[in-house]
Amino acid sequence: MGGETSKALRELGGRTILARSAAALLAAPSVDELVVVIREADRRAVESALEAHRGAIRALVEGGAERTDSVRAGVEAASDDVDVILVHDAARCFVEPDHVEAVARAAYEHGSALLATRVSDTLKFVPNGFLSEESMDRDQYWAAQTPQGMRAARFHDVLARAERDGFRTTDDAALHEHYHGPSRVVEGSRNNLKVTTPDDLLLGAALATLVDRPGGSKS
Repeated sequence: MGGETSKALRELGGRTILARSAAALLAAPSVDELVVVIREADRRAVESALEAHRGAIRALVEGGAERTDSVRAGVEAASDDVDVILVHDAARCFVEPDHVEAVARAAYEHGSALLATRVSDTLKFVPNGFLSEESMDRDQYWAAQTPQGMRAARFHDVLARAERDGFRTTDDAALHEHYHGPSRVVEGSRNNLKVTTPDDLLLGAALATLVDRPGGSKS
């Protein structure tokens, strides 16, 4: 979105995106601690944004050059006795705690799981960027969200293999698919948008108004 401020530190409805995400994750019964991957320049601002959740913060660790490197830093900082490790994009601050819990349980049972939504639009195969050559069967496609997670030992394993092989991906479940096989899909909500663009901020502000009103979701 431009500017000096990390998008997770921008406010929606009087709370930072990061604080909203932290609250949603910690509202899931299975989530005991958070490891937050940050830019070092944001450390003080992150500490301030998460002051209300200080007791649940295991560590603030600096991210790496690519997503896989940042995920590795976060996974390595988790407690040794955890059964499942979830990775969540802080920009998805409207995730529902019930969905977080469902992913955690599915990852425990199946080894790996991710939150996703069914694709509702017709998908077109456009290899050159402008000319549609084929219509895809959308019933076979889902749009990946976060959290995504694995059994802790398996997460450490796939990250070690990826580092050895130089394998990089923008999706954590792809690590499991590459080295172990399919991940369990848990159906999520379209409200779990990733606040990335200025338009997303406008939509997020409207959604914050809805979830913060009495009787609304408190994620």
